[in-house]
Amino acid sequence: MVAAMGLGISYAVWAPGEIQTRLLIGGLIVPLAWGGAMAWTLADSRILRAAAVLVGTAIVGFAAAMLKGLA
Repeated sequence: MVAAMGLGISYAVWAPGEIQTRLLIGGLIVPLAWGGAMAWTLADSRILRAAAVLVGTAIVGFAAAMLKGLA
């Protein structure tokens, strides 16, 4: 969930366009990314690899959002 939120927030911050559109699409990315991450984690036989990728995605997503801000 945290990795999906990182992706959605990062999209809302960095994508071009109006703020309302960016927030809407960023909000729609979160459940899609969450579902994809859950399916991939359940299908992967190595839980540590899945955990490492999801933690890395969360860190990169939130770090990218903090670099620019929502201005």
